[in-house]
Amino acid sequence: MRKNCLNIVFALLLFLIQLTPLPAMACIEGLSWGMDISSVERHLGVSLSPVKEEASRGIYEVNDFKMSGIPVNSLRVRIEDDNGLKQLAYEMDYENMTEVLAGLRHRFGSPVGTSVDVDGSSPQQQWIWHTGEDVIVAVKSEQRPFLLSYRPSLLDPSFL
Repeated sequence: MRKNCLNIVFALLLFLIQLTPLPAMACIEGLSWGMDISSVERHLGVSLSPVKEEASRGIYEVNDFKMSGIPVNSLRVRIEDDNGLKQLAYEMDYENMTEVLAGLRHRFGSPVGTSVDVDGSSPQQQWIWHTGEDVIVAVKSEQRPFLLSYRPSLLDPSFL
């Protein structure tokens, strides 16, 4: 009887842990999805400038940024008025691509998807990770610098 009660209490505790919301980490230690622009700037130690393009409302950037010692040509963030931080995207030189991809593989394991798209004159390679909280996409294209994009996952893996 006592063992059954302990099993029920344990199962209830596990269920309650699943219901407890945890802050989602947004790829950089200490950032979380939904942060406002001033919190993101304070955490990164930089001033973000709004992108001037018409279709780029809510997108801010900083150039010549360093991510853990790796030079980043451009860091762009999408921050919505109501929902805060929704996406980060890094553009960097190809010379750092191998180290970044190796770091992602070490931290999150093999990508859940890879693809090579050769349509016409611009081949493109893509790697995708799903961390549970984030979707990370890395893109290598001959037309643009190496791109690394993070956004919050819309899928709750516990429902699968």
